[in-house]
Formats: sequence, structure tokens, C-alpha cells
Amino acid sequence: MKRRKSLWKSTEGYAVVEATILFPFILMAFAGLVLLSMYLPTRAVLQRETQYAATALATIQSDTWLDFDKDQLKFYWRDANHPPSNVYAALFAAFFKGDGDAETVVGKLEEHNIVSRAGELTVSCEIHNFVVYKEIAVTATRTIPVPVNLSFVNFPEEIPITVSSTAVVQNGDEFVRNIDIAKDFVKYLDEEYDLKIKELANWVNKAWKFLGV
Repeated sequence: MKRRKSLWKSTEGYAVVEATILFPFILMAFAGLVLLSMYLPTRAVLQRETQYAATALATIQSDTWLDFDKDQLKFYWRDANHPPSNVYAALFAAFFKGDGDAETVVGKLEEHNIVSRAGELTVSCEIHNFVVYKEIAVTATRTIPVPVNLSFVNFPEEIPITVSSTAVVQNGDEFVRNIDIAKDFVKYLDEEYDLKIKELANWVNKAWKFLGV
């Protein structure tokens, strides 16, 4: 009886039981920290690269005197600026001018990184909003392999990290043309349906003055 009581009160082996219970949670927490240390720097690098590429492609298509060298990754002044000859040529260029080689720009930036990144990298470029302004969107996705095998908890072996950046093409001629079109359209609606837009504009101006805007 005394021996049974001593076994009942014995605390030997508690550490082994506690370690056995906590080990899976400790392992998952460690794996999460490792993934976080890989995810945050990779996302930051992709954000910088896509934003740089979008800005470069938007600059090439803008009516500025700046151009971009994709091989040297540098902006430079053009010797001459050749804007479209008329608004119709500008409209045609807005729809059909190419989006540039975003993948080349991002790839060149990858070569200048101090640390090489693991995983496959894919880059895509799209153009949106042709009517009022032209927006270039560059999207990059890097699929990074998980360094720790956590398949026993249905954790994926690879994690995709997707980042998108946008830049607007600065084209003063197209902007003025689009504003004129919008103004003429509003004037047509006012005359056709008697919307009394001028009276509404006066009320808005009074409200802005009252609010101190």
C-alpha cells in the first residue's frame, strides 16, 4: 500500500509527457516564424520591383521627355519628344500602344538583389482605364518552397506570394481631350433632359463656401 501511494504521488516523467504534448505546437510555431521570415522580405522585394517596373513603363508611354533603359535600369532625357500629331492618333496610341516588357525589368532587378530568392517567379502586365486615364498594373508572383515538411497537418509544400503595383500614364493632351468629352456629354444631358446642372453647381459652390472649402 505504501508503495502504491508513493507511485501515485511520484512526479517522475512529467517533463517527458509535457514535452510530448507541446512538441507539435512548438514545431508549428517555429515553422510559422521561419515562413514569416521568408514571406515578409520576399513580399517587400516584389513590391519594390513591381512598382519600379510599373513606373518605368508608365514613363515610357507618358508625354514627358523621360525615357527608360531596361538594360541599365536608368531613366534618361530624350533628345526629342514626339507626341501624337492629333487627338485621334493619341486615342489610337492609348488603346494599342504596347505595355512594355515588365518581365525584363523585374528580372533585371532580381539580378541586382544581394540575396538570391528561391522559387519560381512569374510576371504579368495589364493596362486599365483607357477612357479617363491609362493605368499600368504589374503583377508578380513568386512561389516559395516550404523549408519544413508539414504535410502531416495538410500544410502546402509551396506558398505563392503575389504583389501588384500600379502607375498612371501622364498624358496632358489625352486628359484635356477626355475632360472636354465629359463636359460636352454633361452639357448634352442638361439640354436634353433639363437637369438644371448650373443651378446644382451654384448650390454646391455655396455649400463649399459655407464649409470653408
